[in-house]
Amino acid sequence: MYALLLALFLTTTTPGWCSWVAGPVFVESPANVTVSEGAHAFLPCRVANLGDRSVTWMRRRNLHIITAGLLTYSPDDRYRVLHPGNTDEWTLHIKYAQPGDGGWYECQVNSDPKITRPVLLIVKDKNMDDPFYQLEASDNGTQVHISGAEERYIQEGSVLAVTCTVAHHHMKGPHAVVWYQGARRLDYDVPRGGIALQTEKAPSRTVSRLMLSAVTPNDSGRYTCRPDTGGVSSVSVHVQSGQHQAAVQQSGYNTSVNETYSIQVIILFSAVSQLVITSHFR
Repeated sequence: MYALLLALFLTTTTPGWCSWVAGPVFVESPANVTVSEGAHAFLPCRVANLGDRSVTWMRRRNLHIITAGLLTYSPDDRYRVLHPGNTDEWTLHIKYAQPGDGGWYECQVNSDPKITRPVLLIVKDKNMDDPFYQLEASDNGTQVHISGAEERYIQEGSVLAVTCTVAHHHMKGPHAVVWYQGARRLDYDVPRGGIALQTEKAPSRTVSRLMLSAVTPNDSGRYTCRPDTGGVSSVSVHVQSGQHQAAVQQSGYNTSVNETYSIQVIILFSAVSQLVITSHFR
């Protein structure tokens, strides 16, 4: 009996008798990073208990591996990983961030099972701080407003629809409402193509609608409507790929191809109804 107790005592007091090595885990860090166009972006990722595992950064949109360990696999030399010695930090550094760099990135650890931490990068248009975008409505009573949220996330390949309403004095409306993406004016002649502009005028209100078909990440940026009577209103658009639902939940608002599809269904239903009525009276 005494021998058994002695053996149990020696076993439990021996270092490592019941040691359990914890697997890699992520340490809390920001999941959203916002930078201005042209600035350096630092996407954080901290991993504790990494052991002999490796950390990989990838772009969720195209599943391309950017870095693995300390090696960079992206052909874009603006990307690199920062890992100070004896730390748990594996920060993805993106130099001179552009609107097309915006979107979801993933920090992954090749543990079993694999663990992943998403990080959202938002790149603000460099013109957002320009006085052009700070203009208020002039003193002629003009008020300009874009419907919906100020930050919008939309799926790549869908249709972007933005509506701008200009309230003004009776019969004092603008002659024209001009749309911009950043500092670039949008019209039918821009190389992108696929742009539709529609303006409806009423005695005390003018409504201008901008539609872009088959959007890509290059369409991300700041969209502004500006009537020639003064005043502006803007919205930031972020084109995402593969994470539509998550993006919608973050923005709380999204205008996509579903709206256009509903209009097409209504038109088709009206046409069919007309054919049925015509056939009935023949």
